[in-house]
Amino acid sequence: MASTSDNIQVPIAQFHKHGLQLRSGSPSSQVPVEDAPRKRSKVKTGCYTCKARRVKCDEAKPWCQRCIKFGVDCDGYPAPKGPPRVSKHLRPRDPRALAPLARRTVIYSMEPARLFEDEQEGRCFRIYCEEMAYQIKGPFKTSLWNRLIPQVSEAEPFIRHAIIALGAMKKITHGPDNAGGDFQLRPSNASDFFYALRQYEKALQGMRQNIADGRKDIQKALIACILVFCFETMTNKMNNAVVNAESGLLLLHSWMRENLPNHVGCNPSKEWQDHRIEEDLMIAFSGLDLQLLFFRDGRPRRTHEYVISSADGSIAQMPAEFGTLKAAHNFWMLIMRRNYHFIVMVLGQGKASEMCGPLMHGDAPYEDCVNIFPGGNIFSTPKEPPFELFPACMRYCDDIAKWTKATAKGFAETEATGTEEEKVLLALLKIHSIMGPIMLTSAFFTTQTAYDQYLSEFRKIVSLCEWVLPRLMASAAGKAVYHFDLGVLIGLFLVGARCRDLVLRNRVIDLLLCCKLREGFWDSAAAGLFIVWARDLDEEGRDENGEIPEERRWFITSAYVDMDKQKCLVSATQKALDGLKFKHKEIFW
Repeated sequence: MASTSDNIQVPIAQFHKHGLQLRSGSPSSQVPVEDAPRKRSKVKTGCYTCKARRVKCDEAKPWCQRCIKFGVDCDGYPAPKGPPRVSKHLRPRDPRALAPLARRTVIYSMEPARLFEDEQEGRCFRIYCEEMAYQIKGPFKTSLWNRLIPQVSEAEPFIRHAIIALGAMKKITHGPDNAGGDFQLRPSNASDFFYALRQYEKALQGMRQNIADGRKDIQKALIACILVFCFETMTNKMNNAVVNAESGLLLLHSWMRENLPNHVGCNPSKEWQDHRIEEDLMIAFSGLDLQLLFFRDGRPRRTHEYVISSADGSIAQMPAEFGTLKAAHNFWMLIMRRNYHFIVMVLGQGKASEMCGPLMHGDAPYEDCVNIFPGGNIFSTPKEPPFELFPACMRYCDDIAKWTKATAKGFAETEATGTEEEKVLLALLKIHSIMGPIMLTSAFFTTQTAYDQYLSEFRKIVSLCEWVLPRLMASAAGKAVYHFDLGVLIGLFLVGARCRDLVLRNRVIDLLLCCKLREGFWDSAAAGLFIVWARDLDEEGRDENGEIPEERRWFITSAYVDMDKQKCLVSATQKALDGLKFKHKEIFW
């Protein structure tokens, strides 16, 4: 399919080109502490925040000036009472249709008749707010998707059109006419699909006009970036998504160098709030950074060095104990980013690209595909590891151990009394923290048998994934689920690619192929079929003792992926006794 978005240049890089300067944006999330409690009468009108604080609201739109003045989040206004101003089709859907893990929080209330051009826009916007926002965020604690983004869209049409486009995509995947339950274009959903593309075009046009008018706002630019990323990955335009993510992160790093020159070793949350940028948005960009690191990262070494040095100072100030699960998660994101930038740098220095067959350097086999190349992917295998960097690797493993100790008490309390959603987040944090030392040390592995020492850790990862995955997919009813953040798929891929225990590998394959889960770039079906091929190659070399010797083991090195046509050309390498051997296979799903 040649989508309408194929010929549209993703505009986020233009924000960087024009040099953003900060303009008043969303209110800070810091709530002032009052000197002494005093009796207040019940407040019946105004925004949710003022009513909760029992203070008089000035009822300004889109958010009240009192909240802005006092530096608190304005959570918007209740929907007007009385006769509805829009069609009955815009009424909230049955909460039972939402994922069991979704916890409803207040979202920004809007006036559809004033903001939307037609009923379909209002309907898709409502679908985003009531369903898609909760699906995109997954089990992670954030108000970005269901509060901040809808709130900002009241005053910014291009963000509103992007929201409508995402709502239309949710309608496609979970509509009655989509037998496949995925993000693919079919005759049965063509009308909704092209409606989503038209709304996306309007969003891109608005972003360009925003630049042309000289309206430069860093928070809106960053929100635009993550919404574009979501739409491009949902519509399988992975090259566009890579370019957009790289441009958005370049913009953020440039802005930080200019506006936060002393941020190294300081509390970044406080500094972001001083510039009226919400912490949840910055955490989302940490997630976007990890998406690139785990999919295809072609950024220069200086970018990795910048992130590593920026994070080192803050990680050195790790608290002895985390007060909340969200605090533990946010700090873990900082550790993950630092560690995986280090790993990509190590693999690039370790000549991982020389472990791939000649196809990597040839012409792309498909017209519109992403080349996931060794050295630019976190799962690459080095040829000559730079062992002078190994002491840093050990320090980073120590940081993971310190984080694990600092979270022990909070994790135990969550396991005992936490909600289902909190327990899912806890399990994901455990999966990623178990992965951490494996990924760090294996960046220096030149053999596949070295991974055998981690069999116990691999079993823990799979067991946790077996518990988490059904809960993530509980309400999907066989339909596709899209999460912005990385979750279970990278852990399952690590085990499937590196573990030669056949029983465990088959459990991984079963998990990946039993669901329709997309985590940003990562697709469960594609990952599962990669592992099927890797397993089949290895099983050919299993000897009479049930072992697979080093010279008979294969490891995946690169792939040309065309998500739109659901196919890829994947390559693998074997370090045979007589030299490197290569195989390639075209996979369809």
